[in-house]
Amino acid sequence: MKVGIIRYPGSNCDYDMLNYFKDSFFVWHTETKLPQMDLLIIPGGFAFGDRIYDTATSHYEISPGEMAVKSPVTKIIMDAVDKQIPIVGICNGFQILIKMGLLPGKLLLNKDSKFNCKIVNCNLKSKYLDENINIDIPIANSYGRYFIEDEAYNSMILNDQIFLRYNDFNNGSYKDIAGVCNKEFNIYGMMPHPERSNNDYFINFFRKIVYNRIDKDINKIMCSEHVSYKSTSKYLSKLYTEGEHVVQGPGENAGIVRIGNGYCIAIRIESHNHPVFINPYQGAATGVGGILRDIFTMGARPIALLDFLRFGKDEYNTNLIPKTIKGISDYGNCVGVPNVGGDFYRSDVYNNNPLVNIACIGLVKESEIIYGNALNKDSVIIYVGSKTGREGVGGADMASKSFTGDIEKLKDNIQTGDAFLGKLLLEACNEIAEEKLAEGMQDLGAGGILCATIELVERGRKKTQLELGCDVFLDKVPTKTRLTHSEILISESQERMVIISEKKNVDKIFSIFKKWDLEYSVIGKITDNSQYIVYDDNTIIYSTYFSDFNYPKIDWDEQEFDYSNHELDKIKDTKLWEEYDSMVGCRTIKGPLDSGSYSILNIYETGEKLVITWGSNFDICYQEIINQNAKPLGLVNCLNFGHPKKSMGAFKTLVEELNSKCKKHKIPILGGNVSLYNSTNDISIDPTIVLVMIGILV
Repeated sequence: MKVGIIRYPGSNCDYDMLNYFKDSFFVWHTETKLPQMDLLIIPGGFAFGDRIYDTATSHYEISPGEMAVKSPVTKIIMDAVDKQIPIVGICNGFQILIKMGLLPGKLLLNKDSKFNCKIVNCNLKSKYLDENINIDIPIANSYGRYFIEDEAYNSMILNDQIFLRYNDFNNGSYKDIAGVCNKEFNIYGMMPHPERSNNDYFINFFRKIVYNRIDKDINKIMCSEHVSYKSTSKYLSKLYTEGEHVVQGPGENAGIVRIGNGYCIAIRIESHNHPVFINPYQGAATGVGGILRDIFTMGARPIALLDFLRFGKDEYNTNLIPKTIKGISDYGNCVGVPNVGGDFYRSDVYNNNPLVNIACIGLVKESEIIYGNALNKDSVIIYVGSKTGREGVGGADMASKSFTGDIEKLKDNIQTGDAFLGKLLLEACNEIAEEKLAEGMQDLGAGGILCATIELVERGRKKTQLELGCDVFLDKVPTKTRLTHSEILISESQERMVIISEKKNVDKIFSIFKKWDLEYSVIGKITDNSQYIVYDDNTIIYSTYFSDFNYPKIDWDEQEFDYSNHELDKIKDTKLWEEYDSMVGCRTIKGPLDSGSYSILNIYETGEKLVITWGSNFDICYQEIINQNAKPLGLVNCLNFGHPKKSMGAFKTLVEELNSKCKKHKIPILGGNVSLYNSTNDISIDPTIVLVMIGILV
């Protein structure tokens, strides 16, 4: 638990508090940038001498806490409030929180008008405790008499905001109140000094307050549309996914189909819509990086990329386009995967919500496929790749909401990519696949370590029917800077993977990582207790059973969608495609520089030719496959819609139409992606579907 302690001129309990918490640091009163922390403490001890003045040597008046409120560090306190970082004010710190309006009531001069220093007995009562306890704790104050009006007191009782009362001390405090909290239970103020006590009870109490925040952050991510598919799973579960050549359908990192001679094609499509509008270069680059990792996570080598762009016609979008194309180009070109096709349209309907969909195709031997699962107790969880930072924290939640107002505050939710590091990861993971060393593998994408480890274990539980669980050790995760527990757990920093391995293969995997100059660490293990347990330095900070994870479902009104009348202009400028390396790998027989919404790749390993077609509906893709005299193998879909309150009727209709045609022609859906909330200020995009179909020339 990382604890920041604000230090004002005059504070005299600051070092006591620093020594009380194991992992703590000072925040000077002139600082304005919020450091990384799990808990913020405002200590006791005469901040600014309880005075208000122009200079320390000038005339002053006594007004405890008032001068501190005017200090620059107040911005840090308010930023902590916005980010829901728990805050505790002790004695004078309690006074400051009241003066800031963050806690109710007043603190007045003790009824005997004297400074009181003694050990008193208090009753501690909280939702985080199994039972009330009585505890001895020191006090040291003059302005320690808590006062509040009757009506406000009654409201606090209803909200359970009084957590500490005096048992044997009477300084005139209303109803013997010694400590209160806000309605959200994340801002606390108390007059007694826990740092002067001889036990760690309050440290454990504060830790439970912090861990409540982790619980909230986890629930927020797990309940997001991006992770839970809460609005669409009931429609997607009915899709046609069967076929004699299908090795893996939806539900894994990529769909896989056999093409013969022991080889398979892996295919995946994803959207990176919200990120591109906020940061076009990084949003596009990380979209490419993410889908490449989805492919080589399965043990496949990526052999082709395709991108599908939808932009508005205004000046802002015109400026986004070259940055987006450069982001796609820089990443794909560096890694050495050819961009072999796609399309580009512009319409006013996308002015506030441009779309960037990326598809990737890979080649893998069926014997070398790696699934995203954990199968055995005592297997270890290995982290490899970039250090974890704050990039993309909350990205999954952001992608599950519409845009409203200023997007500047969302820039911290955008990941940053490193194509060179992505290339190293690709080669290392392919080598691990070739040597059959991994039990499972997962990219650290949406929801970071949290979602990746949960997915690995949940898939394993389903396959093995065993009571598998896992332990995750946050202190073992390589980090770029000081991060909170939640940030480590849900960061979406790019170019990171987790690998599940039996212990006998760990040294061989490590030697491969060393060969490719990659940083790695064992950050957990698979258990057989059905629990998901998160540790920090051997202390449990979060624990739940896998059966208790909440995956909500929402039933929206399936109203008819009101389509806009905006024109859709196809951009046919081949100069744009020249920025992409479409020939690296020497497989491209027909690429994006030639006309036609299809590409042909040479699968020289089997002597076959792979045909890739794309379009906005099934008929376009299927007809092109037939025109090229190819046998269809399957398709993936990217379903881009606006706010679900307006779009679910169209979603249901279009998905059912697609499914009906797939069944009719016996073409399985191998996977896909849903992007909802492509709306701004309650204006949604028109439903936009991108399909990619693959087939083998006959």
